[in-house]
Amino acid sequence: MKISVIIPVHNLEREITQCLNTVAAQDFDKSQYEILIVLDSCTDGSESVINQWLNVHRDVNLRIFYSQCKTPGGARNVGLNNASGEYIMFIDGDDYLINNSAMALLYEAVQGHNAVRVTDHEINCNHVKFSNRLTLWLHFFSKELIGHDRFTDMLLNEDYEFVKRIRSKSGYNEAILSVPLYHYNYDEERMIRRIKEVRKLSYERRQQNLPALYVSDGFIATAGDLSDNAR
Repeated sequence: MKISVIIPVHNLEREITQCLNTVAAQDFDKSQYEILIVLDSCTDGSESVINQWLNVHRDVNLRIFYSQCKTPGGARNVGLNNASGEYIMFIDGDDYLINNSAMALLYEAVQGHNAVRVTDHEINCNHVKFSNRLTLWLHFFSKELIGHDRFTDMLLNEDYEFVKRIRSKSGYNEAILSVPLYHYNYDEERMIRRIKEVRKLSYERRQQNLPALYVSDGFIATAGDLSDNAR
């Protein structure tokens, strides 16, 4: 197995079909990749939608796992613990691939390396260069490079912390790919609301001498009135 595609899903019954369709449309040998869906604390019809999709796409190697992590990192860890591919590809269930050769391009680029960093992507149909941020879905890692490293239980930027840790390994050797492969569905209002909620929760945790539930970066620091004690 060459590639394991890990997709965490939390209540995405409306979005997951498009995501899966773009994976199934890849011009990559279907016997050489697997899709690991991790249903995390779902309360909607996501599982039913996925099973209906799978009944139509019987040639796709898709496995479903269940978790109650309630964190995107925790769900991805379930995928990592069950992945059998030589390389790991992360896709969020409400996003999708925009290039039918994404897997082929990544697999070709990684030869002689153990990671690929993609410098371009698409946000809401706009082409964007995003090379300076440690975004998970712009990286393609070998399973061997990841090793026993796993995501933390943080609620925001847990992927940046994970990517930074993997990139800091002494044997890290990346190839650069500048072809946009990924569409990120970005909802600024929803994101800012989530940031405020997590910042507030983190403030309350600090009063109990518990760690924050986010990794700080420039966006979190400047996205509106986000002081830790915001009510």
